Amino acid sequence: MQHAKWTVFPAAAALLLLVVAFLYVVKPAHAPLSTRSDESRAQSLPPETKAGTSMNFVKTDDSREWVKRTLFVQARYRRVLAVSADGVAPATMRVAPINFEGPPADAQAIEYPVAAVFRTLQQAADASHGGDLVAVMPGTYEGFRIEDKPDASDGNYIHFKAMGNPGQVVINRPAPQQLRGWIIYLLDAHHVILQGFNLDGKSGPRTPGGGYPAGILLQGLFRQSAKWTHHIIVKDVFSHDHDSWGLHSVDTHTVLIQDCCFTGMNREHGAYVSDGSRNYVIRRNVFQGNNSGGLQCNIDPNATLLTLSRSAEFAAYAKYEPTREWALGLLELAAKKWGADNFPNGHGRNFIIEDNVMTGNGANGGGALNLAALQDSLIQNNLIYNNQNHGIAEWDNATPWEQRYATNAALTAEQARNLQNLPLWGCHGNRVRNNTVLLSSPTRFALGLVNGSYANRVRNNIFINEQGASIEITSNSILDLDSGYNVLGTVRFTTVSAHSWPTPSVPGAPIPEPLKSLAKNLDAGNHSTMGVSTAKVAGEFVRYGKEPWVLLENGWWRLNPARPDFHPKAGSALLAGHGDPRELPALDFNGEPRRAADMGAFRVAD
Repeated sequence: MQHAKWTVFPAAAALLLLVVAFLYVVKPAHAPLSTRSDESRAQSLPPETKAGTSMNFVKTDDSREWVKRTLFVQARYRRVLAVSADGVAPATMRVAPINFEGPPADAQAIEYPVAAVFRTLQQAADASHGGDLVAVMPGTYEGFRIEDKPDASDGNYIHFKAMGNPGQVVINRPAPQQLRGWIIYLLDAHHVILQGFNLDGKSGPRTPGGGYPAGILLQGLFRQSAKWTHHIIVKDVFSHDHDSWGLHSVDTHTVLIQDCCFTGMNREHGAYVSDGSRNYVIRRNVFQGNNSGGLQCNIDPNATLLTLSRSAEFAAYAKYEPTREWALGLLELAAKKWGADNFPNGHGRNFIIEDNVMTGNGANGGGALNLAALQDSLIQNNLIYNNQNHGIAEWDNATPWEQRYATNAALTAEQARNLQNLPLWGCHGNRVRNNTVLLSSPTRFALGLVNGSYANRVRNNIFINEQGASIEITSNSILDLDSGYNVLGTVRFTTVSAHSWPTPSVPGAPIPEPLKSLAKNLDAGNHSTMGVSTAKVAGEFVRYGKEPWVLLENGWWRLNPARPDFHPKAGSALLAGHGDPRELPALDFNGEPRRAADMGAFRVAD
């Protein structure tokens, strides 16, 4: 365009510029502010993601590798949308890209113009597109709901980020039009990041007994939409004082939950992953002071299959029956429709659960780390102490169609070798290594392998229950068990767990001795130190104690200076260097390189 044309129509040109500017600010166009084109952005992604979304499940022992190969977050944002309760925000913002392994790299911060300012999170969520940053200024807000945004993808996440100091962005009311009161609600959504929010549930309608139902709900309505909620990142979130859960998920896959604190739930768990969810990394979180479980990963085959059976596609299928044949017939139909394992089927696979703290949970029941139908997963470097219920519980959620398999006390060794006689939805094929679990309960356990939780590998753990069994193993969970190189008190072998379904008040009889031959290795003959009491192991730590891990103040949490220190003492005859070096995480709880096969979540103190 030549300058002469501007001189001919000066008024029209000026008017046109004003209209364009108005539309850009009030109703932002979906256009990148970056000088990089979509094509050049795509070139920075791995080849399998160029079509939009990587659905690969990375199998690794290293959560850093999982993040690097799974979550492709853009280095630059297309636009910055600001949210401010008073409608005032800076004209520009310097923002560093998200860093999963440490604080933001301020040296990499980029100055962005603010494309639009909204007064509510819901307005910003409605206006957002893939690649946007929604920067929320300090203040108090109601929550938001976001659904499928077709242009969100690998390299184009929608990032909701709290600005200011930790705790200054408070969300204490539900998302608009959410009758059940979810504060942040992701429905069939994908490629979304939630970072830095104080989700305060105590102002809810059930105060003082408990507030709104949940801080965050991640929900795929697979039965209705055939969609998962997937590729979600929840980072640096303080979710507290809700009636039920700090976070709950249904029909989800490919989720990272890290560096969060979940505390003060009135009735249930700090976080609850359920209903066919899979492919998670849950690391470096604190689950403290929740009335029931700390972290519950109950993949819930009960709810999953019942919900699936109500799909319109299966209306002609046989009426529900509490039989394995009914369940397997339904899964066969679903596999023909969506492909094997491409739908919620009650099995949760490829989890890494590491470097978490669970303490002060379980007054109303529920394991500190409660696992049901979790399979082919890694549980490592977790610190679990001073809880009132189980430490780590592996079971099957008492599926009604597997009752006779889960409570079958009459198995012979020959029968137990045939998987058709064992529960299908127990916790199979998991590795449980380098965890520190300390409790004192006459009826509970530090580690439970019950209801068909077989083929587990258990190494380098500290499992101490002062009053009861450190490990409990049922007859239908002993097949291919490979346990050893642990420090523990006693092991209880029982035909039926006291916590199986239907729940007996006491464990069953001891298992027949021939069944023990089904294990690959048992602790008594595989380098484990047994008969260890709390008093004995306490002296091997730098500082034993039961004080809470974090203190809550000023709308956030901080590490308690008086928290215990569970590093083994240098030269500890019980804990230093006595683990299995073939089954050892590269890093310990604090992310420090392990120099030897030390026991528990921490390496030996310097």
